Amino acid sequence: MHPASSSSSAAHPPDGDRPNAKAPPPPGPAMGYPANAAPNPGNASSAYYAAAPPPVANGNGAAAFGVAYPYPAPPPHHHHHHPPPPPPYHHYHNHHNPYQAAPPPPPTCLRRLLALVVAAFLLLGAGTFIVWLLLRPRAPAFSLSALTLSRVAYSPANSSLSAAFDASLLADNPNSKLTISYSSLVAYVDLAPSSPIAVTSLAPFAQGPRNSTTLAFRLDVDGTYVGPDEAAALKSGNGGTMEVQVRLAAIAVFDRGGWRTRRRAMRVLCDGVPVTFRGKNATDAKFDGPARRCQVVL
Repeated sequence: MHPASSSSSAAHPPDGDRPNAKAPPPPGPAMGYPANAAPNPGNASSAYYAAAPPPVANGNGAAAFGVAYPYPAPPPHHHHHHPPPPPPYHHYHNHHNPYQAAPPPPPTCLRRLLALVVAAFLLLGAGTFIVWLLLRPRAPAFSLSALTLSRVAYSPANSSLSAAFDASLLADNPNSKLTISYSSLVAYVDLAPSSPIAVTSLAPFAQGPRNSTTLAFRLDVDGTYVGPDEAAALKSGNGGTMEVQVRLAAIAVFDRGGWRTRRRAMRVLCDGVPVTFRGKNATDAKFDGPARRCQVVL
C-alpha cells in the first residue's frame, strides 16, 4: 500500500549491519534498587551487600540504556535509645493519682459547729479587749504609814532577837470603775532581804472604786536568829538606826459587775525602812517620817 515506505526501509538497512556504523552513546545515570543480599550475621551494622552485575543488552557487554540494576545499599543505622530510668521511690508516694477520687468533704454539721466555736472565741476575745480598753485596770498603790518596835530583847550569845513589830499599810484603789478584791494575804518582816523573821496571815478584804483602806497588823519575833550585820545596832546597846523590810503578798482580782479579771499574784515591797532607837539600852524603836511609798509588783 505504501511502496515508498517499503523501498525506503529496504534502502536503509539497520545501523548494526553497516560496516562503518558508530557505537551507541553511553548510557545515562543508572536507576535501580538496593541489592537484596543476605545480611551478615556477624556484624549487621557494618555490612555492605554486594551488587549484582548490571544486565547487558547484547553480546558485546554494553549496558542497556534505561535499564535498572541493583546497587549497594548503605548499612542500616541503629540508634540505641536507652530506656528512661524508673521514677524515684517517693514519686509513687508523694504524687496523687490525678484520676483518684478526692476524699469526701466533712459533714456540713461538723463544719458549722467548728465555725460557731471559732466565732465564739473571737467574739469573747474582742469583747474582753474592748472592756479592758474601756476600764483600763490600774494596779493599787501601797505605802507604809507607821512602824514601831517594842519589847526588843537581843541575846549576843546566840544572836537571837525577840520583839514585836507593829505596822500600818495604806492601800489605795486608783480605779474609778473597778473593785479590787484581795485574798490569801500574808505579811512578813525581816532585817535582811533574804529571810523573814516573822510571818502572819491577814483577813481578805475588798476595795471599791477610789477607795483607801488601812491595814494594821502585828508580827511577833521570839528568839529568832539574826545575822551579825543586821544586828549591829542591837549589839552596841547605844541606840542608833536599823533598817527593816516590811512585805505583803496577796491574790488580787479586778471586777465590775459580771466582768472579772483572772487571779493575779501581787507583792508589796517596803524595803529599807529606817527605825530609830530612843536612847541607850532602849527597848523600843520607831519609824519617823511621812508615809513611805512601797513598790507593787502585779
